[in-house]
Amino acid sequence: MKHMIFPKSMNGFKLGPQVLLSCFIIGAFIAFFPDDSFCSDEVMEEIKALRQRIEQLEKKLAEQDSKLEQQESKITQQEARLAASTSDIEEIKEIKDAIGNLEFSVGATSVVQGTINNDRNFRKVPGIDGKGDDADASYSINIEISSKIGANGLALLHLEAGEGEGLNSEAGGLSGVNADAFDEDDVEVSEVWYEHRFFKDRLVATVGKIDVTRWFDVNAVANDETTQFLADIFVNNIAVELPDYSYGGRVSWYPHEQFELSLGYAEADGDFEDLFDDNFYIAEIGFKPVWAGLQGNYRLYVWRNSGEHEKLRDRRRRDKSGEGFGLSFDQQFSEHVSAFCRFGQQSGDIYEVRRSWSLGMQVAGDLWGRSADMLGIAFGRAETSGAYRDVLRGDGFGTTPAETRLEAYYRLQVNDHLAISPDLQWVDGLAGSSNADNVTILGIRAQLDF
Repeated sequence: MKHMIFPKSMNGFKLGPQVLLSCFIIGAFIAFFPDDSFCSDEVMEEIKALRQRIEQLEKKLAEQDSKLEQQESKITQQEARLAASTSDIEEIKEIKDAIGNLEFSVGATSVVQGTINNDRNFRKVPGIDGKGDDADASYSINIEISSKIGANGLALLHLEAGEGEGLNSEAGGLSGVNADAFDEDDVEVSEVWYEHRFFKDRLVATVGKIDVTRWFDVNAVANDETTQFLADIFVNNIAVELPDYSYGGRVSWYPHEQFELSLGYAEADGDFEDLFDDNFYIAEIGFKPVWAGLQGNYRLYVWRNSGEHEKLRDRRRRDKSGEGFGLSFDQQFSEHVSAFCRFGQQSGDIYEVRRSWSLGMQVAGDLWGRSADMLGIAFGRAETSGAYRDVLRGDGFGTTPAETRLEAYYRLQVNDHLAISPDLQWVDGLAGSSNADNVTILGIRAQLDF
C-alpha cells in the first residue's frame, strides 16, 4: 500500500511552492505558445531548463514508485514467511503434544575376549568347542522408550538387538563368561509393560512382557553386564532358574521407605502358550537400612518353577518342578567403597549347579582423581550337584565340587558417552571337570550411551 503520492523529499530534491508555480506557468505558456514563436532565447533556455527539471522529477517519482513496489513485495514475502513459520511452530507443538512425556535411553555394548591355556580343554571338559584358544566378539544394542501415563502410570518398551555368543561355548562353563552375549541377529521386543502406582506410591503393580530381574535379585554392585562385571555369576544368581523375557507381572508393597515386599509371576517357557501351565513364582523381602549415611540393600527370596524338568539321573522323568531360595546383599562401607554378596540354592536332582555364591567389591575412582571411573573385583563358586557329578563320571570325566571364577575390571570413562573397560577372568574346574586346565580370559568392553 502506497502512503503518499508526492513525497516531501527525494534524494535532496524538494517540491516547494515555487517549483509548482513554475511548472504551472510553463505548462500554460506551452499550451498557448506551442511553437515558441513569441519567446526570446533567454526564455527558451529557461523553459528548457524547467523541462529538464520536470523530466528529472518524473524520473525520480518513477524510481520512488518502483522502490515502494519493491518494498511492498518484500513485506508481502515476509508476511508469507511469517505465516509459514507460524504454521511450522504449530506443527512442532502438535508433534510434541503427540510424543508427550516420552523418554529415550539408547546404549551399545561391544565385547572382545580371548582365552589363554584353553587349547586342550575340549578333550577334558564336556560341551566345550574343539577350537583351542580363541578370541571372539559380541555386540548388543538396547533401546528403552518410556512414557508417563497420567499421574500414576508408566509404560515401557525395551528393544534389543545384537550378534555373537562370545566365548560362552569355549569358556562359559557353569558360571558364564559374557552375560552380554546375544545369540540373535535381529531386533527383539524384550519388554513391553504397563505399571501403575496406588496409595501414594506404596503399592506398585506391573503387567506385560517383563524381565523378572528388573525387580528381583537386584544388586547395586553386581547387576549390569554393560557397566559392571561380565560373568553371569556376578550379574544374577545362577542358582535360580530365571525365565527369559516372558508374559507376567509383579506387585510390590512399600509400607516404609526401608522395607519392601514383592511378588512376581512369569510364564516359565516364554512361548505365550498355556499361560498358567508352566509358571515361575518368586517372593522377595527387601530391607534398605541407612547407617551413618551409608546405604545398604538386603534381599531374601524364594522361588518355584513349575515347568517340566527331567531328572539328571533318569532322563525319562520329566515331572519334576524346580525350586530354591537366594539372597542378594550390597552395602556401602564409605563414600567410595561398596561390597556385595549373593547366595543361592536349588533342587539338586534336576540342576547342574546345586549351590552358588559370590562376593566382591567396587571402588570409585574419586580416590585417585577419576570420579567417573570404577574398579571392581569379585570371586564366585558354582557348586555342582551330586546328580550332575554322576552324569560326568558316566561320560568319562573327572569331577570337582565346584567351578571357581575370579573377575576384575576397570571402567575408564573416556567422556560423557563412552566408557572402556579392560576385563580379566580366571576359571578353575571349568564345567565341574577335575581334569580341566585353568583358563585365563582377557577382554575389553566398550560401552556407548546416547
